[in-house]
Amino acid sequence: MSIEEVEERLNRWLYMLISIEGADLHIKSNSPLYARLKSDIVQLSKEVSDDKLLKELVVFLTHDSYEAFDRKKEYDGAYKLDEQYRFRFNIFQHINGVSIAFRLIPDKIRTLEELNLPLALKKLVDLRRGLILVTGTTGSGKTTTLATLIEMINQKHPRHIITIEDPVEYVFKDKKSIVEQRELGINTYSFDTALRAALREDPDIIMVGEIRDTATAESIVQAVNTGHLVFSTVHTLNAQETIDRVIGLFPAREQNRVRQVIASTLEATISQRLVEGADGNMIPAVEMMFKTPLVQELIRSKRDNELPDAIAKEGIMYDSVLFDRALFDLTLNEKITEDQAYEYASSPADLKLMFTLSNEYAAKKHAKKEEDIGFKSE
Repeated sequence: MSIEEVEERLNRWLYMLISIEGADLHIKSNSPLYARLKSDIVQLSKEVSDDKLLKELVVFLTHDSYEAFDRKKEYDGAYKLDEQYRFRFNIFQHINGVSIAFRLIPDKIRTLEELNLPLALKKLVDLRRGLILVTGTTGSGKTTTLATLIEMINQKHPRHIITIEDPVEYVFKDKKSIVEQRELGINTYSFDTALRAALREDPDIIMVGEIRDTATAESIVQAVNTGHLVFSTVHTLNAQETIDRVIGLFPAREQNRVRQVIASTLEATISQRLVEGADGNMIPAVEMMFKTPLVQELIRSKRDNELPDAIAKEGIMYDSVLFDRALFDLTLNEKITEDQAYEYASSPADLKLMFTLSNEYAAKKHAKKEEDIGFKSE
């Protein structure tokens, strides 16, 4: 099959994904095509990709980096379908062959309101220095949230922004800020190398796609220590786990030093879970921990286990909120159902207590019940 035929085949599959409003395309050796539609995996086509076609697809997507993929057994990249649609992809080997996973990157960077994200995040775009971490599992919307925050800064402030990504996903156009995006493997060889270089490039803001290793974490510590505003992501579930994970990347002899830096510079952790909403669309439930004197003291004194209590205690004053409270609020606002809230809760027992003690929720349930009875009687 020619390169043109391989490209045409891939493009046709990606347009099929777009036509059903899917988020991910999965191409697996000797298997039909599958897609992620909302929260579920569905069969997109009965068309089977054999090993020969997968090899041709991999060669097409990796270009001159095929040998690197063959050596490392995985490869990250970005693919531009047309002027409107871009994808990030990962190629990986498994016991039955090769698979390729494509994720659709929306062409438009959406607002907090459009994403159903808390408006309290707006205050982060006015910061001049510090560390902001967006956390969650793969596919929880971390990159989308980061892009929204960076774009808000771009529209509001005259700043110099450098991003270091693997791969570049959302593409920014200079507005009030100038934005320079660097992609691993193309514009730089590693996060930590690019971070060290960035400190000599007159940045105000640095966005690092992910904290993966000690070298990257150390470079981020140096950047925030020298007065920069740094955004990054971590694959953790909540604020407490995030603090433990970042500090745990360092050798024991360095951890106290890093802990003091994190305590003084961490402005916020934003931890996300995507929940299937009452209308079938995915809604973010967001735990937010903002910098407060109590939070700083707990981190500094190694009392990370007390952070959830601090978030609950100081929530109203500082806009912080725990996951279960975020789920409760989404239910109260009829964005998700009570059953969906329990499914995603950190502590279903704590969430149940919130529902039980809420007069407002009880009143809404009663009104809904009366409405249903009236509807049936008609």
